[in-house]
This record gives sequence, structure tokens and C-alpha cells, in this order.
Amino acid sequence: MAGVGAQTMIGAIAESASQSSRVWSRCAVAPADRYDEPLFGPIAGGAFAEGVELIYEGFLVHHAPRGRAFAAPDREQGLLLGDYLYATGLVHVCRAGDVAAIAALADLVSLAAHLRVESGNAVDGELWLATARYIAGPRDAGLQQARDALRAGDPTLLLALVADPEALAPLAEHRRLMGDAA
Repeated sequence: MAGVGAQTMIGAIAESASQSSRVWSRCAVAPADRYDEPLFGPIAGGAFAEGVELIYEGFLVHHAPRGRAFAAPDREQGLLLGDYLYATGLVHVCRAGDVAAIAALADLVSLAAHLRVESGNAVDGELWLATARYIAGPRDAGLQQARDALRAGDPTLLLALVADPEALAPLAEHRRLMGDAA
């Protein structure tokens, strides 16, 4: 866990959500117990970083044992909080005015949730990483082709998009956060 001190991106996400609802405030973990490292936002870059981290925190709240900044006491509150974080993240991304980024993130949320529910320990981390890289650019048809193949049950194209040494650390961290075996 990162040291507590200067406001981190994850700390800002926790604070903002907590200020918007007493329910979310009760779901926030103590700063000392928070995992303050952003994961896919920095890869997506600048104007998209905070929005991607909000959306990713929503994914964690929905599908992981707990989020980096939130631990909902029950499934119902977890679903509501995750949806709030998804929506807030998309609002942040919308401010950049990039329709392709918004579409990529909306597709990511839908497909990653489907993969997680259908196959448990899936390639959702690879999908998050490939989408963050796509948003950062350069953009080509590779991500869409990989998503289409993934929907048909073939992860080969997606795995090829993230088959490099720089992918190892974020994918390992995603698996850790999700509670998946190494």
C-alpha cells in the first residue's frame, strides 16, 4: 500500500465518492488500508487516467474480493457503488470529447464483466490492458478484432496484443487485485 500523505488518484476517487453519498462513505476503506496505486489509468494517459481508474474501481467493487478504495458490506451495495463508479468514470472520459475512447470503455465494461461471470479467472486483465493502450493510441482495428474473436471464444488475438514484457506487471497486479491465482 502506498504511504498516506499527498492526495493520490485513488484517494481522490475515494474522497469524491464518499462526499457524494453517506452510503459510499461507509463503504470506503481507511486510508491506511487502501491500495493507492493506479493501474490502467496511467497507461490510458492524461485526459483519460482518472476516468479509467474510476471505471476500474467499479469493476473491482463488482467482481473482486474488494476494491482498492472500497469494500461494500453486501452484494447489493457493491453493485450500486460499482455502477456509480462506472458512470462517474464515463463522465470523466466524456469530458475529453473522444467518442472512440468512450465506446472502447463501454465495450470493455460489458465484455470484461461477461468474461468474469462466464469464465471466472478469464483474460479480463488482458482486455483492460489492451483497451488502455488503445485509448492512449495509436489506435487501429486490432482491439476490435480481438474483442470480436474473444466474443467467439478465441482469446488468441487479445493475448497477442499484450504479449510483451511491459504487460507482465499490470497483468500480475490485476490478478492479485482480483484474487486470482498466479
